[in-house]
Amino acid sequence: MTELKDLRPKNVRGVLVEDFVRGLSARVVRADSNTQILGVTLDSADVAAGDLFVAIPGFKRHGAEFAKQAVSAGAVAVVSDRVGVEIASKIPGIALIEVEDPRSFAGLAAAKVYGNPGAHLNVVGVTGTNGKTTTTHFIHHVLTEMSGPTLLIGTVGVKFGDTHASSVRTSVEAPVLHRILAWALEAGAKNVVMEVSSHAMSLHRVAGLTFDVAAFLNLQRDHLDFHKTMESYFEAKSLLFKPETAKKAVICTDDDWGKKLAARVQIPSQTVSTTAQADWQVESHSLNEEDAGTDVTVDFEGLKVQMHCTLPGMINVQNQLTALAILTQLGFAPEQVSAELGRTPGVPGRMEVVSKRSDVNPLVIVDFAHTPDALASACAALDPVTPGNLWLLFGATGDRDRGKRPVMGEVASSSADVVILTDDDIYSEDPAQIRAEVAAGFTRSRAKALLESDDRANAIRQAVVGASARDTVLIAGRGHETVQMIGDTAHELDDRVEARAALLLRTGANGLAKLPGGAASQVRTVLKTWEDLR
Repeated sequence: MTELKDLRPKNVRGVLVEDFVRGLSARVVRADSNTQILGVTLDSADVAAGDLFVAIPGFKRHGAEFAKQAVSAGAVAVVSDRVGVEIASKIPGIALIEVEDPRSFAGLAAAKVYGNPGAHLNVVGVTGTNGKTTTTHFIHHVLTEMSGPTLLIGTVGVKFGDTHASSVRTSVEAPVLHRILAWALEAGAKNVVMEVSSHAMSLHRVAGLTFDVAAFLNLQRDHLDFHKTMESYFEAKSLLFKPETAKKAVICTDDDWGKKLAARVQIPSQTVSTTAQADWQVESHSLNEEDAGTDVTVDFEGLKVQMHCTLPGMINVQNQLTALAILTQLGFAPEQVSAELGRTPGVPGRMEVVSKRSDVNPLVIVDFAHTPDALASACAALDPVTPGNLWLLFGATGDRDRGKRPVMGEVASSSADVVILTDDDIYSEDPAQIRAEVAAGFTRSRAKALLESDDRANAIRQAVVGASARDTVLIAGRGHETVQMIGDTAHELDDRVEARAALLLRTGANGLAKLPGGAASQVRTVLKTWEDLR
């Protein structure tokens, strides 16, 4: 697996310190006139020879305390605030530059050092609580097919051609972003489409980049451990739509937050909606029983566009409609875009079909839904294609917004017939306490059975083996993720692998031959683990 640190451009011209600070709000405290900057980083463990190390004040320690380590690794200059510069001044032989806000400066610095690579690409950014990954995958597929090599950055990592690198966060730090853009541009990229989180906007992770089109999908309760209020969360998202950040906007107005953004945005914009009047609106839709997708007629200023969404549910129609509007804003013909959107491959961990319904197996779906609204939308999408009971397996993440936990419990028990509450990433919390806070919201408004398990793998087996062939099993919350965090330790756990192993208990060992790629060996390991635990 390629790592993010490996994605570096081979040819960087370099910038002399005196040229580097020109036009930027920075003061050179100390410098050799021959000092040349070849890269930028915030991480002392990610330094290459010739890098500028940006030292940021932290909650517990100042980043300048790691400047000596960065210099030992090859850094030739340090940028920091007044306190950081004073700390780093004890290190001889390096350039020192003082700025007021090192974090916001880092992206501007990286853009300058790497030659402003974003200016040479079509740049698309998508924000919203739910649907960013699916929407960017739609756009990435169409741009790759209709325009040329396209870089994808988001929750599932960085993807360009056959290169894939995982990432610990949705939006990488600004210096890493510009470095990756420069690497991709050098490798022939024409476009970049990326997920933009609220954290990215609050922490200046896209500083120095201008988006050709920025899109807003929705705003639902999430990340309030960081933003504290929904209004603050919204304001962070809305920063993406400032004139200095984006040239055009596409805004979904299916919720009140989208309507609020559309009413105040100051850049050229178009609206999309699956429920009401908008520039792009769903005129009619019907279930396609062949693939459980949706056939849609879209109205755009009188133009009727036929669209087929292969993923179930109107939430995915919303995602695809937003992608259609974005791509049209980039200059592509709506009818051609719509046809290509219908050929988009499945998105990892987003309504991913692990098992189609058959005479012996239930329909088994793995999805990333981890908020109350996302759980409700996922269940609503699967109801029309479920002749029997809908099973929902989910959990809540530790060390995150506790207020949404009982709401998740209420939504789960009112959206599915059989609910299994288990663990997600636990981090430092007591998992039993997390489950208790979720269970506090349980009602009997729909659920016939409310079950609890302290072992997610066995909970998946319980659901997949216990469901009838007429049932649907939705395994929610983790999607594409392959490890479960317990404390600071990562434990291997892939919901899809566990589900495939459970399916073999229904169909027998012959089912191994039908598994994709290297999945058979992973499943054998899971089956052996289950057997050893008996």
